[in-house]
Amino acid sequence: MTSLTHSYSSIKMYDNCPKRYYHQRIAKQVTDPGGEATLYGERLHKMIEERLRDNTDLPAEAAVYASMIDAVVRSVGDGTLMVEQEMTLNRGLKPTGWWDDDAWMRSKLDVLVLRGNKAIVMDWKTGKRRPDFAQLELFALQVFAHHKDIHEVSSCFVWLKDKAMDREIYNRNNIGGMWSDLLNKVGRIERSLASEDWPAKPSGLCKFCPAKHLCDFAQ
Repeated sequence: MTSLTHSYSSIKMYDNCPKRYYHQRIAKQVTDPGGEATLYGERLHKMIEERLRDNTDLPAEAAVYASMIDAVVRSVGDGTLMVEQEMTLNRGLKPTGWWDDDAWMRSKLDVLVLRGNKAIVMDWKTGKRRPDFAQLELFALQVFAHHKDIHEVSSCFVWLKDKAMDREIYNRNNIGGMWSDLLNKVGRIERSLASEDWPAKPSGLCKFCPAKHLCDFAQ
């Protein structure tokens, strides 16, 4: 049976439509190159990464966000700032390498600040303000797994265009329930794999789906 790796985005893809998940991630019949909004987001993430890591000047395209980005640096204080942190767990929920054979759950954290027994995670968002706190919860679980001395994670979305934030605070004492929720979602994917059952889930997203030419519901 195919060995799956998971991430927030792949779990979300399955939730939106198992059939698309199959064509894109299992059969690998399609890819999603993304549109201009996706490319813009990728460019902006790279610019912010270089600003935070190397203190480079922001290009004109990102200059409007300079005050927000610099506020992140000021907020670090005596903590440790890390950018674009790749965090991977194996099936035993133990840290492993991004490309290691036992990689099972991958996450990339835009900003991670460690300060004593607390951590801050920030995820830059360039689109419409539609927070999905399942993503923040997964980021917190990754931090708890990789940093055993961290007991509290403040995990937040930073909506650049809106100049707004959505935040949740997670405590290590609650990780049992958090993992239960996540593993239930992963379990649905793996049951589809075992049964070879990938039902279509028609929605307004069908017109954007890279597999719509393979699906009767989207045509």
